[in-house]
Amino acid sequence: MVVDEKGLLKAMKAAYKTAGYKVAVNVEDDCDKVILSTDMWTVVIDREELPCKVLGMIAEHLREIPEPGTAFHVKNHETQAEMFNIVVDALQHDFTQTEKVVLVRKINLTWGGYSLWQGASDKQVVKVAPEFEDLMLWSGKVVQLIDGKTLMIGDATSRAYISCTTTSATEQELLAHLSKVEWPYG
Repeated sequence: MVVDEKGLLKAMKAAYKTAGYKVAVNVEDDCDKVILSTDMWTVVIDREELPCKVLGMIAEHLREIPEPGTAFHVKNHETQAEMFNIVVDALQHDFTQTEKVVLVRKINLTWGGYSLWQGASDKQVVKVAPEFEDLMLWSGKVVQLIDGKTLMIGDATSRAYISCTTTSATEQELLAHLSKVEWPYG
């Protein structure tokens, strides 16, 4: 599994207290997939591999265990049913309609409190909030950058998608300069 249990629990708690998160259970390849999603991150895990503490937190927030074909938005003691097809279609559209995928690695440099990740071939540099980066068990694993805006790591039982932080025009100029430098990987 490529999803860090402690990082996921922390991200779920933070999301629950603010804008909330979506929970959906989809059937893919004869296996139930639990989808947890916010605007900044998405995690897809086989139900059999879902850590007990994560399932417990979902059950606590929803006051039930979600069934296949259901989707909910949970936020600060509020549970709202979502249209399942819309939630799953949005996820599939966001992460399967890709134009450009490059391999990236974390570099030993932070900027303004953000971790920097650099493309292995094109040297593109992106910023990632450390609290979302903690969702991934990425050490020694391949991490992809999808369309220059989303980190993705996955294996047979789980996938994690982390949105990179948008940059201002000035920051883009500085990042363009950094992309010409090859940093030692962390």
